[in-house]
Amino acid sequence: METTNRERRRDDESSPESLTLPPEIIMEILLRLPAKSIGRFRCVSKLFCSLSSDPGFAKSHLDLILRNDSVRSIHRKLIVSSHNLYSLDFDSIRDGCEGIRDLVAMELDYPLKDNPSVFAEMIRSYVRDHLYGGGSEVDEDDRRVMLKLNAKSYRRNWVEIVGSSNGLVCISPGEGALFLYNPTTGESKRLPESVRHKSKEFVEQFQTYGFGFDDLSGDYKVVKLIADGEVVVNASVYSLRTDSWRRISDLSYEHNDGFSSGVHFNGVIHWVFTRQEGDQNQRVIVAFDLKTEEFREITLPVEAEDCPHRFKNFVVGSINGRLCVVNSCYEVHDDIWVMNEYGVVSSWKRIRISLLYRSMKPLCSSKNDKEVLLELDGDMVLYNFETDTSRNLGIRGVKLSDGFEANTYVESLISPNLFGM
Repeated sequence: METTNRERRRDDESSPESLTLPPEIIMEILLRLPAKSIGRFRCVSKLFCSLSSDPGFAKSHLDLILRNDSVRSIHRKLIVSSHNLYSLDFDSIRDGCEGIRDLVAMELDYPLKDNPSVFAEMIRSYVRDHLYGGGSEVDEDDRRVMLKLNAKSYRRNWVEIVGSSNGLVCISPGEGALFLYNPTTGESKRLPESVRHKSKEFVEQFQTYGFGFDDLSGDYKVVKLIADGEVVVNASVYSLRTDSWRRISDLSYEHNDGFSSGVHFNGVIHWVFTRQEGDQNQRVIVAFDLKTEEFREITLPVEAEDCPHRFKNFVVGSINGRLCVVNSCYEVHDDIWVMNEYGVVSSWKRIRISLLYRSMKPLCSSKNDKEVLLELDGDMVLYNFETDTSRNLGIRGVKLSDGFEANTYVESLISPNLFGM
């Protein structure tokens, strides 16, 4: 009888029910796993699915990633737009690798991917209406052409990447269409149409967006600037928490430098515009604070405008945790202006590099901050500031020569559809 009881206890202890861990322990284990793995584990049980689908769990998982620098670098990915969207592990590039390295990219599913004709028709309409309208000839050096080439409606059939924050990427796969998209989970949310200008005379000619996270209110925001002709006249902001747009202010700047997406840095979104003061024009960085929802100006260094080209083109970005400005035009340049102390105009410093370029945009820095990934004259280039060397990068299966955009994101479980619930 005693033997039988011992055997029964041994059988009970080895049964699946007796091996079940408390939900608190399971949650702590899941929190330390990559977002991709957690997504796959949702089919294991209802408990796993319930825990990993909870918005509070997604936030705790993200907080754990952001608190740990070494963990954050593991979860950081590069998203590239060139005909389709691709994701790749940028931080896996080995230090010291020379020559062209083929990075392995994973093709992503994104909204409107199954309807590529949207892009083709957009470009045909653009070329027909703007470049060949009225049969007038267009000088290659004409500023109108520069503006058109910088306008997002000309970007062939690839998705514009507005920005990324905490695993959510804001993309625009077509004129007027905006999505918040999580490349890790595949979830997406199409944003409602923004507030329209009331004036019947107003004709929207250009538009640009910026995207970021307001850590004061805990809200994800998209800001939109629109222009009638060459002057920026209206700004509105979208809140993911309320799922609505609000018109916030009117502005008066010229967009001589094209209308590329704003760069999110230090809780602020930045563009380069031109301010008119009488007969004088001065370029400034226009900064939108996501917390206060107010605009302010950051003055550019006077020497930055030394370029002899009559139509200068400035691009704002960030390098190694510092705001920077690059002069991209038809003249050849070899420098970058870096603001060593954010907001302090006197801290601007010119950095000479060993690369000559006509068009350049900083994309992201490596995890050791020694290298920066650049879009340079249509190529993807990795530049090392310590050794003053560079190497071209290729992505296997992706034709970067057709044009591309790139940005970084962290793998997270943040859902654009469950946020605020």
